Amino acid sequence: MDKKSTDYEISRRSFLSYVTAAMGAFAATVIAVPLVGAFVSPALKKRVPGIWMSLGPVNSFRKGDPKMVGLTVIKQDGWVEARQPRLVWVVTEDNNKFRIYNAQCTHLGCIVDWHPEKKAWMSPCHAGVFAFEDGQVLSGPPPRPLDSLEYKIEKGELVINFQDFHLGTPDKKPI
Repeated sequence: MDKKSTDYEISRRSFLSYVTAAMGAFAATVIAVPLVGAFVSPALKKRVPGIWMSLGPVNSFRKGDPKMVGLTVIKQDGWVEARQPRLVWVVTEDNNKFRIYNAQCTHLGCIVDWHPEKKAWMSPCHAGVFAFEDGQVLSGPPPRPLDSLEYKIEKGELVINFQDFHLGTPDKKPI
């Protein structure tokens, strides 16, 4: 039989080098895909505003008596986990309807205190005063009312969507 000039024969050495290169490329791909995913996935995650968390049973809040509740917000930034203490004020008139406020003054972020004798929340810095009924600014430099928070009742528990908002601005924009 005559060999044509268009036939191509691969030597054993060439064949083994191709197979070795293909296996190396496959192994590199198997290793690279998860590594790239680990670095890229935090940037692609959809950011959901707020964090839903329980404040306890609805019957733990007394009618007409504001109660300060402490909570810990866990913020995840890539691989870094930060625990941040936060405070909210909870007011109820019937243990069915609630008003929940982020306890930070909307001016500079000082924690507002409840003053029952004045029926108002007062900021210790710059004398900001907020109304009991709706958190509206009564006096001082705060640019907007206290930041109210969304809530729901699940299985007898008061659950809130906690958010921090930009301070010192008239618009309530989540951070």
